[in-house]
Amino acid sequence: MAQNEKFLYRQGDRILCFHGPMIYEAKILDKVYQHPKSGDSGPHYLIHYKGWKNTWDEWVAEYRVLPINEANLSKQKQIEESMTKKNKPSAKKIVQDPSVEKGKKRKRDLSLDKDDNVKKPKVIIYMPESLRILLVQDWENINKSQMWVPLPRKPSVTDIISNYKSWRHEKNKDSFDGIAEEVGKGVGFYFNKCLGTRLLYQSERNQYKEIRSKFENLENTQIYGAEHLLRLF
Repeated sequence: MAQNEKFLYRQGDRILCFHGPMIYEAKILDKVYQHPKSGDSGPHYLIHYKGWKNTWDEWVAEYRVLPINEANLSKQKQIEESMTKKNKPSAKKIVQDPSVEKGKKRKRDLSLDKDDNVKKPKVIIYMPESLRILLVQDWENINKSQMWVPLPRKPSVTDIISNYKSWRHEKNKDSFDGIAEEVGKGVGFYFNKCLGTRLLYQSERNQYKEIRSKFENLENTQIYGAEHLLRLF
């Protein structure tokens, strides 16, 4: 090992590690001074998350690793509680079916049971390490440094989708690429619907209210950019 290749942690250490905005307990399996895939210089660790399958093992930069101590365990708990509150569904009032007499149970719809047993296709989207790092940096900028993304953003989500469709069109010159059109519409629609309820951190909500009142005629995809689009995946 070169003299300037200094590591804060050793192979076999039990640590905490950022994965997206969350912090999980993990173990260091190996360490290198250059990322094996991206080639990024600096201390990197091969991490195995406790209780996770080996397929989730990954190389992470040293800034994502935290020692296990009271302060960091408290930070982990605070983040978990914050995310739980953010994703907690609102209570819905249960309305009784008037066709069912009081005291009698409604018969189960067997056709619905059959639908429940049908296996639904699973879509797995691979996210490169470089984008995962951006997600972590984004979380730290907002929740630790109180640095919000300046809005409106350029390029916007609309611009990004348009560029993607142009790239696909250029790639498939001889044929109409309906997939690009459908994907672009789907991503844009889903982003517009989910941004205000699922993609914002708590500290961003005041900024969201202000920007929406200022640009009432624009959609979310025309105001927000890559930082928030990345959270969709």
